[in-house]
Amino acid sequence: MSGGSVTGGTGDIKPQFFTKGFVIAADQYTVDNPVLPVPRFGSVKNKATIFEVLKVLWYITGASLNDQQAKYWFYLSTSSSRTTTLTSTDATQAVDIVDPKTFALASINQTLATSGSISSFTPVVVDMTDNNGNGILVATDSIYAISGNVGGTAGTVCCKILYRLVDVGIQEYVGIVQSQQV
Repeated sequence: MSGGSVTGGTGDIKPQFFTKGFVIAADQYTVDNPVLPVPRFGSVKNKATIFEVLKVLWYITGASLNDQQAKYWFYLSTSSSRTTTLTSTDATQAVDIVDPKTFALASINQTLATSGSISSFTPVVVDMTDNNGNGILVATDSIYAISGNVGGTAGTVCCKILYRLVDVGIQEYVGIVQSQQV
């Protein structure tokens, strides 16, 4: 099949899911750094195989869904200045939002309604594709899955990344790697 896609190593263009769950700490960041399932060899001469993120689904679970007044945010990044147990605040969230390496950001604000009900929506789906179906290219071996909250409780979050593997030219690969490192 033409087009250079190597998803799953079979030459097809069908996307797959990569799933990573991690904990949410109360008023703190949690940083996880999963290794991406990318083969370190190209299927075509003078090409590199990289990860293309198409969609990200964020699921918040557990006691966190019952928080009466809380703000949660989750995102992916190719590098991170955040560390686990670093205090998360509204100000640090603003910095996370404008960081050019941040992508697939989801923010959930829970408030107690006058009726006594809590509104929570999960999953939060972040579509990373353009009008042509092309996603965000990630040329690093791993990504950072980061969560922060203000006024929340400990819980868990699950990140499901819809991806495909693609082959890119070596020059494009080097440029992507350089732009995505610290």
